[in-house]
Amino acid sequence: MSEKTKSFLTELICGKWFPLLLLLVMACTYATQLPQLGFYLDDWVSIAAYDQGGEKGLLAFGINDSRPFAAWVTAKFFAILGTGVLQWQLITLFWRFAASITSLALLKSVWPERKVMAGFISLLFGVFPYFKHQAICIAYFMILFQYFVVLLSFLLTVKALQTHNKWIKILLFLLSYATSLFHLSCLEYYMSLEAARLVLIYLVIRKRGCDTIGQTIRKTILIYLPFVVILGSILVYRFVYIPSLSADVRPVNLFSKYGGLNLILHMAGLVIQYLTESLLGVWYQSIRPSELELTMRNTQLGLGLGLLAAAALFLILKVTHKREPEAGSKPDYEMLFLGTAAMLLGFLPGMAIDASPTVNTNYNDRYLLPSFWGIAIFTVSWMTIVFRNVKLRYLLFSGMVCIAVFFQIQNSYMYRYSWKYQQQFQWEMKWRVPDLTENTAVVSDGVVASFMGGWADSSMLLEMYGKKQGITPTPYWYLNPGDTAFLSALGTDSPIYVKSKMYEFMTASENVLVVTKPEYGKCAWVVDEADAANPYLEDGVKPYVSYQNKSRIILESDHRMPADIFGTDYVHDWCYYFEKADLAFDRQDYAEALHLYEEASAVGISMGNATEMRPFIKSAAFSGDWGKALDWSAAANNVRPELTGNYFANLWHILDRDVPDSPEKTEAMIKAQELFGSGK
Repeated sequence: MSEKTKSFLTELICGKWFPLLLLLVMACTYATQLPQLGFYLDDWVSIAAYDQGGEKGLLAFGINDSRPFAAWVTAKFFAILGTGVLQWQLITLFWRFAASITSLALLKSVWPERKVMAGFISLLFGVFPYFKHQAICIAYFMILFQYFVVLLSFLLTVKALQTHNKWIKILLFLLSYATSLFHLSCLEYYMSLEAARLVLIYLVIRKRGCDTIGQTIRKTILIYLPFVVILGSILVYRFVYIPSLSADVRPVNLFSKYGGLNLILHMAGLVIQYLTESLLGVWYQSIRPSELELTMRNTQLGLGLGLLAAAALFLILKVTHKREPEAGSKPDYEMLFLGTAAMLLGFLPGMAIDASPTVNTNYNDRYLLPSFWGIAIFTVSWMTIVFRNVKLRYLLFSGMVCIAVFFQIQNSYMYRYSWKYQQQFQWEMKWRVPDLTENTAVVSDGVVASFMGGWADSSMLLEMYGKKQGITPTPYWYLNPGDTAFLSALGTDSPIYVKSKMYEFMTASENVLVVTKPEYGKCAWVVDEADAANPYLEDGVKPYVSYQNKSRIILESDHRMPADIFGTDYVHDWCYYFEKADLAFDRQDYAEALHLYEEASAVGISMGNATEMRPFIKSAAFSGDWGKALDWSAAANNVRPELTGNYFANLWHILDRDVPDSPEKTEAMIKAQELFGSGK
């Protein structure tokens, strides 16, 4: 290998080309499925709040979430980026990328003799596994952006201490004060990590070697005092002022739940949990051996790219070691000290609200985020001290990156399919329901997709049909059978009322549209009275069939869903033709419904579920083509007659009731009764 190549590889791991290496590893980690990711959970709340209510709407969400300044900052990014999926996924990843580069600059500034270690720490930090929710881009955007600001603020402080130019020193300190104030104002995630700055100041002053330990400590405290003032001001802002705006959604309840010895024992238990999860569980949970299936393409992709990244990194580290033999020097415990401090300090916000960090608890793994930088420093520096065999150490380092790449690819797969199911619901609803009358409650059979929830589904529905007229009063809401407190109003004189986050929805109990989500091989359905006997309808929805009010649908509308969020179209499969035909029937355009069936047949598309022949059968009957209606009914029922017999009997009972009499109808009814029974 030429000297020029060796020099380039050295620069790649810890020099000017480090951003390229980081970019390549992050591309292996995230890029393969990035175009197929979307929005999830509180992403939808932020989007709907901003797009429907403007900056005021997002600020209302921020106040409700006890984070008004973070909401204001996010609104500014919305103004720049818009609401498109890809740009939000990319900007969130960008801040993780920027934080890793800042980490390298910071660690190299304090330990210039340990730049290879600094490079690997920063690389590992950029792809650190365990956190499962990178794809929830808007909800976690501020946390990752703030990580960059925190490390930048630390870097500014270190540079201010190291420069001999008076005016540059003043400027750098002022900038470090400003960035400290900024990041502390956003979220409370990094309040305790701010104390890691104290450790950095101490280490930088100590490295000068001209002061006693006592003098170093006094200087450290003096330099840190302005940051104490900033932190104190923020504590008043966060725990006095913000609770005056709305109820604190994250109260520090640890001290109210435990006292005395029990508090000490409980905190000791939490520390053990956090240490175990962050140093051991993170690697085991990232592999998830109980779910490992090597026949799946996604697993093969993750493993392949992980091994590729690990092999390349091992080669780079091996070459770099020969040029920069820092591993053979005397162990340096200062970096281990910083990593330990930053890791433990990062645990405190989660511990303060008594949250367990286990990955098996929904979304609690986010409480380890503030400690990721400290964990990366601690892990690498500890292994450097313990494992003196350089090749073994580099093999372990590379293995960590392999696991990180593998984990993120595996994890993204779940979000990819959640977005797919969301898009199916979005477009099938739009094809079937071009627009909705305001103050409509959409009752469905469950949460639209994984990584969603009632408030997220409702925010998505608001964004689908909203006309940018504000978020309060909220014009649309999504309910499922689990929302019994609200659904109990159906059939009564009481209104349906929902107060959730900054939303407030109220409507008369008759203003209900009953739908089902697409799943198990069926399309989304706007429930029809024939579905009272539908074997494929969830039992939790059947009681609400009688409350269906299709008049809430605006059958003719030019309203379009925002293309940068939902796209301009979706695959025209069977569900496209079914939804369009069901809409055409409601418009009494029976010829269009029949044409849609012929169009689907011409391109080789056939029914997905037997009961989804309903709009075509009904359109044929209302058009007077009873032979076609009967043939289609018989063919559909023959798929699973033991399941669908009652459904088609009920459908033909409705046709008998609603279609005017004729000799053709009479003949068809006799044959239908022979096939399906009398219906009910």
